[in-house]
Amino acid sequence: MTSYGQFCSIARTLDVLGERWSILIVRELLSGSRRFSEIQRGIPRISRTMLSARLRELADLHVLVRHDEDGPTYSLTESGRELGNVVRELGVWGQRWLPRTLPPEQLDADLLLWDMHRRVRPSALPSSPFLVRLEIPDAGRTGAVRYLLLRASEVSLCAENPGFPERLVIRSGLRTLVAWWRGDLSLAKARREGMRIEVRHGRIRDLERWFERYLFADVPPANAAAG
Repeated sequence: MTSYGQFCSIARTLDVLGERWSILIVRELLSGSRRFSEIQRGIPRISRTMLSARLRELADLHVLVRHDEDGPTYSLTESGRELGNVVRELGVWGQRWLPRTLPPEQLDADLLLWDMHRRVRPSALPSSPFLVRLEIPDAGRTGAVRYLLLRASEVSLCAENPGFPERLVIRSGLRTLVAWWRGDLSLAKARREGMRIEVRHGRIRDLERWFERYLFADVPPANAAAG
């Protein structure tokens, strides 16, 4: 680890938290991830070796603690939870000031689907469990079809239909779906740009009741209104 060599608390904090992936691991724990596999699904491009190393470093800094009672899980300490305000302010700043048009390398279907699965409003769901089918034809070489099993007690991201009725089908290019999720496009504009929504039981507007969308979706850009 290279030090900035300054007594300044900002520099000293960057000495220990400025390593690649560290803040994203804190973000994942703040978002509810607890197990190694859950953290990695929220950071798809980190290797298992690197994630293990960063978790050890953050534990040594007393930012997080590992629990081994029922398989290894991780939670933030008091100092780690205090980073919540820092992480949120970074997100707000990026949503407000960085360009809204994303380069291809920042369009990640796996991360999008994982974030969608954890931003569901259980209290808004019908009493009977059901599926949302998500089709993203341009995600990878063969596209992606995933299922979100929604019920008040559980939200699961599935690679195959586990046997529940499909209440909603969403077909969209990855860029358009990410733009809607991030708040860059309204649902109406996303549909004009090619998002297709098939409602088999319910109404299209249920989609916006069931999902909270991206954490910073309501933060407008600094110099222009979102679509």
